[in-house]
Amino acid sequence: MEIEQIRDQVAENRELEKQLTKRNEQYVFDLKKALIAANLSEIDLAKELNVILPELVNGQRTGQTARQLFGTVTERSDLIINKPKSQKESSLKEMWLDNSLLLFVFLTFMAGVIPMFSKTPANSQNQGLLTILVASISGGYAFYLIYKFVYRFDRPGADQTGRPGALKSMFIMVAILLVWITIFMFAGLIPPSINITLSNVAYIVLAAAVFLVRYLIKKKFGIRGSILTR
Repeated sequence: MEIEQIRDQVAENRELEKQLTKRNEQYVFDLKKALIAANLSEIDLAKELNVILPELVNGQRTGQTARQLFGTVTERSDLIINKPKSQKESSLKEMWLDNSLLLFVFLTFMAGVIPMFSKTPANSQNQGLLTILVASISGGYAFYLIYKFVYRFDRPGADQTGRPGALKSMFIMVAILLVWITIFMFAGLIPPSINITLSNVAYIVLAAAVFLVRYLIKKKFGIRGSILTR
């Protein structure tokens, strides 16, 4: 958060504290004392007070006390101090990479497994490595867009501003998937001379290898994909 925003919060907190009853004023004093003793930073303290104080001032109008709203000082300070850290939000490039690797694993695995159980010969061009690569990269971006416009609103505590309705969400997802499927179909037209195919076993081994690479990348950088987020 920017320094100016913190300053605004501190100024707002001071004004709100002037409006507190004696009992609530004592509660806030004790709470600040407990949080400072727990080594909570001034920035985090300002943020927490900026959440508590408006509720206290509003609650006073209906006769609610700080203890009724937030529990005892010990309970509230413990809740603030032991608050779980929010999960790091992955960037577009990180989500795109993770999605693409996951799709590549799925498509190469299917390219290796399906022909083993199929009675009809598979279309080798659709199983070409270049086709799978194009489908994975474009699909990775497609699923990122679906997350950006639809699924991100389902995250706990997410800002609901701009959330589309059910019908609009469905339209967005269908439109994005149709574009991806179209790209996938055209990628299947890539000439076999540059769109090489592998044996069934080779595809399965490649899928396992890329799956391992994806696992190591996610573990090292804490990347959060957008395909398996719901």
